[in-house]
Amino acid sequence: MTIIDNLRQYLSMVEGENILRRYFVMNGFDGALTAFGIILGSWIAGATDPTILIIAGMSASFAMGISGFWIAYLTESAERTKEQKELEKAMVIDLDNTKISKANKWVSLITAFVDGISPLIFSLIAIIPFLFVLGAADIESSMTIAYIISTCLVVIEVVTLGMFLGAVSGKNKILYALKILPAAIILAGLTFLLEVIVRVD
Repeated sequence: MTIIDNLRQYLSMVEGENILRRYFVMNGFDGALTAFGIILGSWIAGATDPTILIIAGMSASFAMGISGFWIAYLTESAERTKEQKELEKAMVIDLDNTKISKANKWVSLITAFVDGISPLIFSLIAIIPFLFVLGAADIESSMTIAYIISTCLVVIEVVTLGMFLGAVSGKNKILYALKILPAAIILAGLTFLLEVIVRVD
């Protein structure tokens, strides 16, 4: 049996696939919206230096990735250790070095990886257009184009996640995409409102 087969078996034993889907969608959505907040805020503030936006965006991406991995691993490990202890008590048996204990350890690690990598990927994708602005002759126009493309990428990411949820639920994909999209619209509205408040003050 290969390592992949073992991992699939471990995931199946503890219903890890469902957990991975939830973490992927939830944290991918967090990553996309966090990047959108940085992009939109910088756009409204009139930021024309791509370096600052790239550093800020990538730093936020790394922060979400590291934070997601670290806390997910500790949380999953604690929860699965607790469940294993309760099972041992009920069965009056030591489950260390069994398939159950191995499954708990591996699924905790895989879950943490997905929890950390999904927001990192989604946020970095939204930042990519600004990398092409570096060294551009007309920085201001290039930044405007990058802002527009990045906003479109975030919308695509959010809609894709919504459609993915629709596919998982077996219901209308478009309907789920429409349900998830308002979150990005609300973020945009709050960002514009913040700009108005700051300008007035």
